[in-house]
Amino acid sequence: MVLVLLLLASVSMYALEHRAQPDAFSSVAATMWWGVATLTTVGYGDIYPITTAGKILGGFIAILGVGLFALPAGIIASGFVEEMEDAKKRQQLKRQAQQLKEAFEIEYFGPVIKIKKQLGLENFPRKWLSLHDIKYKLAITETALLDITASSNQFRIRSVKLNGVNSVGLEYTPSNRLYGQCIDRASSLTIINMYANIQAFFGHFSQAVAYRLEANFVSNETYNKVNFNRNKRLNLIHNESYVTPQNQHPALQELKKDLLQLAEKKSICIMMVSAATNENLLQFNVGGTKGSHHFEDAVFFKDLILLEKAFETAENIAQKQQMKILKHQNNGAPNKDHISWYLHQKSQCQLILLHVNVGILKNKASEYYRYIDQISSILSVLKTPA
Repeated sequence: MVLVLLLLASVSMYALEHRAQPDAFSSVAATMWWGVATLTTVGYGDIYPITTAGKILGGFIAILGVGLFALPAGIIASGFVEEMEDAKKRQQLKRQAQQLKEAFEIEYFGPVIKIKKQLGLENFPRKWLSLHDIKYKLAITETALLDITASSNQFRIRSVKLNGVNSVGLEYTPSNRLYGQCIDRASSLTIINMYANIQAFFGHFSQAVAYRLEANFVSNETYNKVNFNRNKRLNLIHNESYVTPQNQHPALQELKKDLLQLAEKKSICIMMVSAATNENLLQFNVGGTKGSHHFEDAVFFKDLILLEKAFETAENIAQKQQMKILKHQNNGAPNKDHISWYLHQKSQCQLILLHVNVGILKNKASEYYRYIDQISSILSVLKTPA
């Protein structure tokens, strides 16, 4: 375009100025020197028009040159500066994200350090970082924290009521899947948590239990049906695709594939479910009738001897906490579009929906880890043949 414009300008100016200045504008080729100097806004002044028409054309060409060269040059320069600033910001966010990740490896409260060491969790990340610690110990601003969480799938900001006070902090979610996290430890026991994205600390809690038991682990850290972000609004717990094949979300396809690979025919799957804060520690749901006090009509779990053994262990632990263990008193078999039915029918694994009192997740850290130990003790029974 520039070459065409240069040629047109030179031919036009030659036609207008050749008679008035035969030496300066001797040919179209010689006039192109004036065209280059004018279009590029350099303007040496050695050749210039003297006729009225030539001056008008020269002024127009000069203004056109500003549009073709000066303005785009400024825009391009500005774009380079902006890109360099963005690159610098990305590097800074990356460094700060690494700082946050390393901070999750540090416990500074003595009793928590002690109990984590007793449980073999000394290398397990802490359950969260308060906004106060992030701002004043890591010198990361709230704005930077929002940018980090928006650009990374490793962290999630939580607003939680602790001891009656609303607290804001950060959870660490080491995702390796679209839906969240999948860890294959080649175990016959698999811990599944589809509520980690919804319930604060639940993902960390269930992951710690799986870590202690050396069990496989699957966790939904990304999606829920009421997410404010449209792109993350997906129900992985109840979904029609578990019943009838249809166009499926990529995350749903990935989840189903992972579950079937981990849940072999003779394996045991524990699906952790968030339950209300009350006097109950756990409720065992194996697809029986709601309100029943026995496991005889269990659909999901057939080894009743092993199941009763785990339930008895849970009752003994709960009594020390002055809490209760239920069978199906509050919940029975879920609807057919529930992920539990898909898993049971496709894999034939033995499955327990373990409803966990989410109130224990908000206890002080030392108590929180004791509950992890207790739940691990209950589920460890299932790793032992009846």
